Amino acid sequence: MIMKKLIFLVLFFPLFSCNDWLDVESEVSVTYRNYFQSEQDIEDIFITILGNEKKIFAPLSQEPFDWTGMYCDDVADGVKGFRNLEWSAYSSSLGNYTNWGGFYSIIYLANMLEENRHRFQNVSEERINYWIAQANFFKGLMYFELARRWGEAPIAPATEDASAQAKSPVDTVLAYALRAAEAALVLPKYDQLTDASGAAVTSRQFASIGSVRTLLANIYAWMGGLHGDNKYWEKAEEQASLVIDGKAGAYSLVSMKDLVEKTLGSARDVTEVIHTIEMNGQDDDRYYQGSFWNSYPGFALFNYPYTTTDFEKIENAVKETRISVAKVQELYNDENDLRIKEYWLNLGEPIPVTQMNSEQKLDTIRWFYPNFAYLNKWREAIYSVNPDVNLGDRPLIGMEGNRVYWRLADLILLRAECRAHLDNADAVKDLNRIRERAGLMGYVGSTVKEDLLREIFNERDRELFGETCRYYDVVRFGYYRELLEGNFKTLTESDVKEGALYYPVSQNAFNKNTLMKQNTYWSWHLQD
Repeated sequence: MIMKKLIFLVLFFPLFSCNDWLDVESEVSVTYRNYFQSEQDIEDIFITILGNEKKIFAPLSQEPFDWTGMYCDDVADGVKGFRNLEWSAYSSSLGNYTNWGGFYSIIYLANMLEENRHRFQNVSEERINYWIAQANFFKGLMYFELARRWGEAPIAPATEDASAQAKSPVDTVLAYALRAAEAALVLPKYDQLTDASGAAVTSRQFASIGSVRTLLANIYAWMGGLHGDNKYWEKAEEQASLVIDGKAGAYSLVSMKDLVEKTLGSARDVTEVIHTIEMNGQDDDRYYQGSFWNSYPGFALFNYPYTTTDFEKIENAVKETRISVAKVQELYNDENDLRIKEYWLNLGEPIPVTQMNSEQKLDTIRWFYPNFAYLNKWREAIYSVNPDVNLGDRPLIGMEGNRVYWRLADLILLRAECRAHLDNADAVKDLNRIRERAGLMGYVGSTVKEDLLREIFNERDRELFGETCRYYDVVRFGYYRELLEGNFKTLTESDVKEGALYYPVSQNAFNKNTLMKQNTYWSWHLQD
């Protein structure tokens, strides 16, 4: 099924006129009482949830944690403050970058569907359970992301309750994430999903039992990193295994070539995909788009030949985000790694520089050896064709393909991480499965827990380069003082306990909530 146009229904405009669920007035609930006349009405609300998810996970620009954890040499001046944990960077942009309103909009809609299920008409109980489970997956995903980003966060009350809400501890937020995800375990495998009309659903943005168990694995792994308790690693390993072993759907690794050309490209192949955000010309009005859509963190590293054909300009830039050839070679330290060829354009290879000779013919005059690397993991550029927007130029406005959120390789490496924590020798088997797909020999290094975990972390860097927010891996593995920059290197244990690794609460959240409090770390440092 092609994803429907992701729109906000006029009926629900009042719910999103403000920044989050705390601004919703209880009397709007009367709107729902005669609304749910068919299954299509339920699906329309669900499509709105998908539209909100897209705004969160495929935004127009990177968020602060994307810059904080980005594997690169330089970043643009305007985002260095985020990279270095400079408090002033957040002081000047609290409303722009750390607003949790979109997360609570999804939670609100999920709660609204559940609270109004008794009003659904002409829909079987089985299909009601199906749609409620779909909503619960996204509710669980939102609570998980709230916990990763802010730690402490409010638990959304009933939709008719507009009272002020205090923040809950991170463990409570994660408990709600688990509860919602577990409520979605009734969903079938992806090949058994259907829409309101009975047609098969082919979009992996819809939840299935595979994506639900992947969510549970990620929640438990985050709790394992948070508390260092093996019981969470055991549960994460169990959930991941159910997916990897084919008990929650048939997911398979594709070749490195197909990963880049088909999975991450316009073919949108889903063989390896567990959860994705639909990105296409039908849903996105690209004709009027005037700026580049940074749907992946790694898009910040795009340069030659997509944003410029002047490679020497990249060399001479002083305020651009870029990564050196040396740094890429340090990461991909085996020349047989197929990802060097598939993810990077002619890494470090000399470029012929030509100019017109005296006879007005092209003549090679020298070879240029680039110091900086050209990311080529996404290759199908979308340029503006609207003369009113591009003013005669054709700026890059996006790259073809969906925004893949989870794929099988990610989950295999997550299971390797769990198994390493549990001293399970099969951790190396998982690691080798990803290495072998990349054309490498099996891992022969140290299997001491700390060494093996570091190799698994490095493999995540190599495999998932540019796709995921690397910051969360750095935090979960506990490498933030070593691998992050600026004030991260001097954080004390007290700073971490007080919330230094989380976002500050946006000023918007205080507007109508007298119980809202800033986390302890940021309440001190935002005043500096």
